[in-house]
Amino acid sequence: MTYRFGVGSSADGHIDFEPAFGARSNSARRLAVSAGCLVLLMLGAKADYKDDIGYNQLKLELGAAMFTGSGVTVSQVESFENSNYSPDTGNPELLGKTYTLKSGPTGVSGHATTVAQLFYGMSTSLAPGITTIDLYEADNWIQGGMLNFGAIGTNSPKGEARDVANFSWVGTTGSAINDQEIIRRFDYTIQQSNYVAVVGTNNGDSSTVPQLLAHNYNGITVGKTDGQHASGFTTFDTAGRVKPDIVAPPSSAGTNFTSFTTPLVSGAAAGLIQTARGTPALANGADSRSVKAILLAGATKTEFPDWTRTSTTPLDTTFGAGELNIFNSYHILTAGEQGPSASSTVGTKGWDFGTVSTNNLLYFFDVPTGMNLDQFSVALTWNRVITDALIGPSFIPEASVDNLNLKLFSVTGFTPGLMLDSSVSAVDNVEYLFEASLAPGRYAIELDHGTSRTDFALAWTGTLSVPEPSAAAGLLLGAGVVGAVRRRGRVCE
Repeated sequence: MTYRFGVGSSADGHIDFEPAFGARSNSARRLAVSAGCLVLLMLGAKADYKDDIGYNQLKLELGAAMFTGSGVTVSQVESFENSNYSPDTGNPELLGKTYTLKSGPTGVSGHATTVAQLFYGMSTSLAPGITTIDLYEADNWIQGGMLNFGAIGTNSPKGEARDVANFSWVGTTGSAINDQEIIRRFDYTIQQSNYVAVVGTNNGDSSTVPQLLAHNYNGITVGKTDGQHASGFTTFDTAGRVKPDIVAPPSSAGTNFTSFTTPLVSGAAAGLIQTARGTPALANGADSRSVKAILLAGATKTEFPDWTRTSTTPLDTTFGAGELNIFNSYHILTAGEQGPSASSTVGTKGWDFGTVSTNNLLYFFDVPTGMNLDQFSVALTWNRVITDALIGPSFIPEASVDNLNLKLFSVTGFTPGLMLDSSVSAVDNVEYLFEASLAPGRYAIELDHGTSRTDFALAWTGTLSVPEPSAAAGLLLGAGVVGAVRRRGRVCE
């Protein structure tokens, strides 16, 4: 295959790649991929983002026990830069690792080098212990490398052997039908191989959510803390779902692009997987649905004064669940898996992975007398199910999405009373609750699944605090004004 490289003609300043698909090339098969302002950045050892997302706080607490991503294997999928897709494996940050070029021989890509440094670099990432990396070029990954899109005959996607895959690019074939097939094949690989897939949305708050791959269901779509990214509602393959799922800050000057916030979330996912695998009782925490729920539940809102959600729109339409915070997510995971019960309580932070059964599931918890539970957030995730594995050209695989809902009740004894809040989106496969503060008392999270019988992951957290003497008693509902946002200048829009 041959590729044409050039700067896009639009005013957004993106770098566009238009791969030609050889003998099968046609306008429906042309994939325009943006890697988000391709620049080679030599990242310094100090990365302030580690303070912003709670990494340094967690490292100070854990010391030598801090996770590194050791034993976690990953894939990095890159669009071509000057016909190259590999990071500079001789870069000091990237030495001592095993790389497999899954899309054939290649030279060095500066964009891929920066993504790699932030994903698994020795001092610039959250997961320096990652040593096994598969490298793909995006178009090859979409076609014969993984998804088998456009293959002659009937070919299901291949299995992903790695634990986490990072996609710091966006694109479209120019055909909604083809893009829909690619997204469904993508979701199918997550469903079948149970890996964590982390993808970026586009740069620029005036752009629309890109069809590839940000419109996915089963992955995690990432934006930027400053909000200067494509966000809002999906437009195809069920319109009205919220993207991105979560945001992250730039790692240093010059890295305020979604290409470079995406690998921060990938590295955090690797750290959670290593932690979960290290303790048998936490093993279910390594499931891709659990990792997604734990990351979303741990996200912070204090950066965003206008963060909001509604009962039918589970996430903020710009910032998703909020900013990545690995300190919070690590403590959700290590609080342990805690199942539902009709007669006992769970802690004020924790998670559960299971399959819904005949009855709605209840998770009772107490806020002690004289305390408040602040920044209480609950995330529920489950996969869209692709039911037709053998899918050929111009044939859209069948898909189904169960409808699960979250509700929060005040409780007397173990009897739910007044419903305080709900998350009941009819289209998303994420539900989310957030309360700025809960007063002392007993509460219940209810997982209402109707007739669904799907696997799910639920995660929750809050911070117990002693209220100020002058604070009014009672329950504070909703996000409200929760802090001062960090706003940065627009770049690469």
